[in-house]
Amino acid sequence: MGYVKNHLATLVSGAFAVVLTGLWFPLVAYAAVLEFVFIMAVPIMWFMVFVCWIAQKAADNNHGSHSHDEKKNNDLTEKEITTYKLGLEHDLSAIHDAKDEEISHLKSEIKNLKTKVEIETIRAEIYNLKMLAQQK
Repeated sequence: MGYVKNHLATLVSGAFAVVLTGLWFPLVAYAAVLEFVFIMAVPIMWFMVFVCWIAQKAADNNHGSHSHDEKKNNDLTEKEITTYKLGLEHDLSAIHDAKDEEISHLKSEIKNLKTKVEIETIRAEIYNLKMLAQQK
């Protein structure tokens, strides 16, 4: 997200609007013909700043911009981990024809679960064991 939290377009447009606003009076005093250009450019540029800001705020709200303090998607609560452990142990107990060392390895992995990635990995291994058991 960077330093400006995805508001780079707003920042650049705002800087340009500030420069145009600052140059308006000195340049109009120098050449009165530029009055029309500045009357058109400055309000349009400030409107662009507003539109960029509103658009980024809407995008942040729609996509749920998260701060770094919130929990990551892979982190689970203790209750969720316990639920997944019970489900995986139930799936593992349904396998009868697998080697004991494979089952004990999976049981030890189930005890040390912490993330969704680990859960999906164990599910895939259990599925593979079931497929191997059915082939025998």
